[in-house]
Amino acid sequence: MSNLMKLAIPLLNPNITIKDIEGSSGFVEAFFEDKNKPSLTDHLFLMYDTKAKGKDVAMCFYKLNKFTNRYSTRIARIDGKSYTVYCFTINRAIKLLRDGNIMLSLEQKKRILDFWDHKDPWITNNVLLGTMYEHPEPSVLPEEDYAPEEYGDEEGEAFN
Repeated sequence: MSNLMKLAIPLLNPNITIKDIEGSSGFVEAFFEDKNKPSLTDHLFLMYDTKAKGKDVAMCFYKLNKFTNRYSTRIARIDGKSYTVYCFTINRAIKLLRDGNIMLSLEQKKRILDFWDHKDPWITNNVLLGTMYEHPEPSVLPEEDYAPEEYGDEEGEAFN
């Protein structure tokens, strides 16, 4: 995950926790852009493996679908694998971060540090010192596989 996302995700929703973006919840990656949905410019996408199973996966699915800033949830097939992609409308603070403005309020810094629980040295050092990073290009959700209507997945169910 990019350093930019490490700053943005804690600001996405007050109810998101580090557990929601761990492998045990099926989390794969986070993106600011989606090649398949270029009109969604002020959104953040969280991608989860649909093959992941367990209590953490179910809790995460339930929780993310209740977020008030959730724009949509869809299944995407990328490189032959299925993923659940959650799309969230981003707030002003995340838009500023994405666009290169890294001035964070004290409250935002506290939220980020509490979210990561001081386990990431880059976050701890750079958020506290305010030295952040060189602004990278936002990551892009890969293009989906072409799937005609009659295309079926491994279980023989139609994939749309």
